[in-house]
Amino acid sequence: MNKGKVWTDQEILDEISGANQINEAVRQIYLGYYEILENYVLQNNGSEADAADTIQETMLVFLNLIETGKYREEASIKSVLYGINRNLWLTTLRKRKSRENRHGIYEKEQVQVDYDVSKSLAEIEGYQLIMALFEKLGEKCKRILTLFYYEDFSMKEIAEAEEFSSEQVVRNKKFKCMKQLTDQLEGNRNLYEMVRNALKDGK
Repeated sequence: MNKGKVWTDQEILDEISGANQINEAVRQIYLGYYEILENYVLQNNGSEADAADTIQETMLVFLNLIETGKYREEASIKSVLYGINRNLWLTTLRKRKSRENRHGIYEKEQVQVDYDVSKSLAEIEGYQLIMALFEKLGEKCKRILTLFYYEDFSMKEIAEAEEFSSEQVVRNKKFKCMKQLTDQLEGNRNLYEMVRNALKDGK
């Protein structure tokens, strides 16, 4: 394929899907869309370094979508990249705000925290289990449940971040996702309790 011309979306997808000129395909994407993605981060309280990190993660998510056959070709590469980039950066901002709030509370109250090692390990194991179960539900369910339980997003914020038409649509989707999750745990009471506690800790 001629490297001197600008590739079409279909040419980029074909090269990545066929594992042919992946590096050149990625270069084409960077050339075409880096500035747009960078501007979004810069205009929303981010630095150039923040943009570079977010765009790199965006590319990894995008390549994974193609390689796993989850990319919906009715959407343009530009719109998909923009959506991924936006969601990743909103999540980063949310985490930073949460960390700043926690830090402020710590400085104000000067609280000395004693960590219970066994409890911490249980929480880590529970979180890893939850993430493994979320993976089986599909990307959309994983995003919704992770944002709700571990990023403290409201239904309204999830609707905006994931581009749902309304909060009610998010609630309906979350209900279906949780039903799929509990179906996986049917008949295993101990596993069910571990998952329930992990989700509670997430909130």
